[in-house]
Amino acid sequence: MAAGNVSQALGSMQEYVRPDLEILMMLGPSRLWKRITTRTDVKAVSNRPSRIPFQVQAGGKLRADPTGFNGGDMGTGSGPNETYGQLSCTSFLYCASYTAAADYNTDSDEKAIESYVKLTHTQALDVVAQAMDAIFAGVGSNGSNTLDTVVSTTTDGLVVTNANEFYSNQDVDCWSALGGVLLGTVTVLTVDFANKTIWLTGPVPAGVVAGTLLLVSGSAGQANSGLAGLRAYQSAGNTGSYMGIQKSSFPGDFSTPNISVGGTLTPAVARAVEAQIEGAIGIEKADQSKIIAHCNTDMRAAWENTGLNVQHLIYNEMKGDSSADMLKRKPPLTIAGREMLVNEHAAQGLIDFLALEHWFRIESKKLDLYDVGGQTLFPEYGISGGLASVDMFYYNWSCQVGSGQPRAGAYLSNVSVPKFY
Repeated sequence: MAAGNVSQALGSMQEYVRPDLEILMMLGPSRLWKRITTRTDVKAVSNRPSRIPFQVQAGGKLRADPTGFNGGDMGTGSGPNETYGQLSCTSFLYCASYTAAADYNTDSDEKAIESYVKLTHTQALDVVAQAMDAIFAGVGSNGSNTLDTVVSTTTDGLVVTNANEFYSNQDVDCWSALGGVLLGTVTVLTVDFANKTIWLTGPVPAGVVAGTLLLVSGSAGQANSGLAGLRAYQSAGNTGSYMGIQKSSFPGDFSTPNISVGGTLTPAVARAVEAQIEGAIGIEKADQSKIIAHCNTDMRAAWENTGLNVQHLIYNEMKGDSSADMLKRKPPLTIAGREMLVNEHAAQGLIDFLALEHWFRIESKKLDLYDVGGQTLFPEYGISGGLASVDMFYYNWSCQVGSGQPRAGAYLSNVSVPKFY
C-alpha cells in the first residue's frame, strides 16, 4: 500500500485566515466637501429655487461744481443696484444591497473575520463623502455632475485626467457632450491612479472617444442641471452665467481673478494672485478673508520645490555621522501663509484660493437613510412576485452649493506639473 500523502489529509486540515481585511481601493472622507457647512440663513423650501441677493453697483453721482455752489445745477443722483441669483437643489441617492447568505455566513467571529452586513453599512458614508468631493471639487465640477473627460480608450478601460474621481463598482454615464447624446453606462471595475485609467466590467460603449464626458449615473447631461462645484464658480471672464445671472450683464462683477501661469510655480506668482484678490475686493477685505489654497498633491510638490531650490547645507556645522536629509517628514502645510488643503480629487496643474466664509450649502433633504414609516431596510422582489433573499438600503439627499463672493477667491491655472506627478 502506498504511503499516505498530504492530499489525503486535506479533509481534517484547519485553514488559517489572516484576521485583517485589507482595503485595496481608496476609501476615505471628503476633503473640501465637508468644509462647506450648511448655512442657516439660506434655506431651501420644498423644490422652489432659493434666492441669493447681490449688490452689483454702488449708488450716487459724484460731480464737480464749477460754479462753487453759486447757483449751479447740481443734477440728480442714483441708488444702489441689486440683482439676485437662484439655486435649486439637486438630488442624489446611494443604494447598497447584500444577500441573506452573505449575512448568515459572516454574522459571527466563528464564521468570518468581518461581518459583511456591518462592513456594507459602515463603509457607505465613506463612499458617499468621497463621491461628493469628486463631484464638487474634482476635474469636472462645472454644475452638470461631470466627473471627468475621456483622454483615450483602451480594451475594457478609459484613460482619464484623474482616475481618483471614480470609485470601484460605480456606474458612470458616457455623454458625447452636454446637451448631446447618452452613449451608454459603464461600471467601474477598479481605479488605476498611476496609469490614469478606470478599468470597466465590460467593453467600452460604441461612440466613446477622446473628449467624451463622464457623468454621475442618472444625470441629465445638461449644463447647470447638477451640483455646482468649483469650476462652476471659480471662472474668469464675462461669458456664461453665475447662479443664473448672465455675467455679461455685469462685466467683472462675477469674474474670479485668475492667473494662467504657463510654467513653473514661484513665490512671485503666489504673491501676484494675492494681489489680484486685493485689487478685486480691496486690501482690507482680502486680508480679513480666511482664504485657503485647494490643490492636488502635484501642486503641493510644486510649492515645496520652490523651497528646495534655495536650500543649502554648511557641512562643517553638521553633527553626527550620517548625511543630511534634505526633506522633512511632512511637506508644507501652507502656501504664502495660507492653509493648503490637499485633495486627491482636485485637478492637476491648478490651485484654487477659496474664501470659505462666502461659500454655503443649502439642503431640502439632509443626507440620511431613506425610510418608509421608520423602515430603512427593504427586501428585493423576485420575478415571481415573491421576496428575493436580498436586502437593500438607501441614502438620499437634496442639496446645492453657492458662493456669495466670486471675487474673494482666485485660481492659478496651467501650472507646470512636477516630474513623476
